Amino acid sequence: MGMESGVRPGTQEQGPRPTTVPRVGVQSVRQPAFGSGIVVSLIVFGLVLVLAISALGDADGDRIPLLQTTNALYWGLAVIVVLVAAIGAQYAERNAAQAAAAVGHPRPATAMATAWTVPAVATLAAVLLVATYHNGLMLLLGPLIALFGTAGALLSRDLLDDVGDTTHRTATVIHTLVIHAIAFLALGVIYYNKLPTWLAASFVGFVGSLLILETLERGIITPPRRVFYALLGGGVMAEAMVAVNWWQTHGWSGGAVLLVCFYLTGGVLLARSQRSRIRSRDLVEFGLVSLVAYVVLASAA
Repeated sequence: MGMESGVRPGTQEQGPRPTTVPRVGVQSVRQPAFGSGIVVSLIVFGLVLVLAISALGDADGDRIPLLQTTNALYWGLAVIVVLVAAIGAQYAERNAAQAAAAVGHPRPATAMATAWTVPAVATLAAVLLVATYHNGLMLLLGPLIALFGTAGALLSRDLLDDVGDTTHRTATVIHTLVIHAIAFLALGVIYYNKLPTWLAASFVGFVGSLLILETLERGIITPPRRVFYALLGGGVMAEAMVAVNWWQTHGWSGGAVLLVCFYLTGGVLLARSQRSRIRSRDLVEFGLVSLVAYVVLASAA
């Protein structure tokens, strides 16, 4: 909208007219903010690709799969790559939060700096996968998992800032799918390697806590309570891993069981964080879906 100059005929000048500032849309500010997320995703893609190349080699069948072609240097670099993904994702999220606040959509008081959780777990899953399979196919798939896990997590959080009902529902679906896809890959590869029970349970509890913490982003509870719920959910996942690790099966079936457990645990905690009490419908939904999934997986094992 252009500004008028001069004085209308027949009126008396009252002083300078206020300047009309054009409204900046959420999308126009969001695009450069999410651009930093794309840059972070590409950097993580490149770093995981380097790790995947270094993990290529002939397998030593006497060792745990993820240790067959890797050494201390690989795992030291892997820790650095996961940290880069976490720090970069949080930086991109800060830019997105500032952009949202600039157009009148500040983050709620219950928001926490948890944007790093899913990218970190996605990168960890990619690092474990390329170490476990150390073949040409994983040379491509591993970096792509880190790329899309990081970008998808940041995109879904970015869309959650939009107040439109349709966009918000879409963002919720994307947010849920990304978290559960990364959960399956991370939990599945941990189970696949058949690590010692105490180590596997610790890994699964850690991963479960981080992903549940991010899942509760859609809740309305205070940060301390949110952390407590995440730790509670992680404890449940660790206990589930203890039970599943004794299951006489191999491959990715155990990872599927852990995913169902994550769906049930995270879903109930999210429902509790969104309402004052859990509805019977929530219990039926999560309980019934989980029961059917458990029966199918146990029958197929």
